Amino acid sequence: MQRLDPPPIASRAGVRIARVDFDWRVPLASPAYAALSDGERARAARFMRHEDTVRSAATRAALRDVLGTALGIAPQAVTLVVDASGRPSLDGVHRASLDFNVSHAGDHALIAWAPAGRVGVDIECCNRAADWRALTREVCAPAEAAYLDGLPAAARAGEFMRVWCAKEALLKALGTGIVGGLGAFAVVPPRDVATPATTIVEPAAPAAGVAAFEAAWLDAAPGYAACVAWTRA
Repeated sequence: MQRLDPPPIASRAGVRIARVDFDWRVPLASPAYAALSDGERARAARFMRHEDTVRSAATRAALRDVLGTALGIAPQAVTLVVDASGRPSLDGVHRASLDFNVSHAGDHALIAWAPAGRVGVDIECCNRAADWRALTREVCAPAEAAYLDGLPAAARAGEFMRVWCAKEALLKALGTGIVGGLGAFAVVPPRDVATPATTIVEPAAPAAGVAAFEAAWLDAAPGYAACVAWTRA
């Protein structure tokens, strides 16, 4: 696991980020996964593909390590719960002191955590960008489609992935899920890394709550797009 430097605007809000690099050779019985609960181990074992088992086990083991260190307790002692919308969080004793979010794609996972407010993170493989035009109706609001159309043709696929990541991260921070929400608001990338993304959302939209969050992009790994969102100060 490697700590990443968050964008300065996220760092000032207390956001911290770590990247997990998957080792496909590690079996589920490895001591590397000793901190997993019986339920987490069983869930990882249910995947048909070994790669998915590794992603599940390695991400949860790394998450327990991060949270245990932040809370000053053993990784095995971290108690995780899931709310009504399916968003994982700490139990009631620690929930107010730390929020976290995870995402994985390809060879990597990202873990984001913050001591105040809420946080969301997303990572996507840019090789998925080959199908980006087919996804624009599902993912993009009119302002985003106009933004992408105004870019040089060679830049559109990569920028689409960045926009998609930002929307996922914002909705994960909000905690309402992505169904029906991606097209309900727009994210327009800033001109420089010192400025957060611009979020355009109608007050009556299903995802109106995303206006309470900032978002900024990460250099997570070559060939990947990644974004983190956090509660606006």
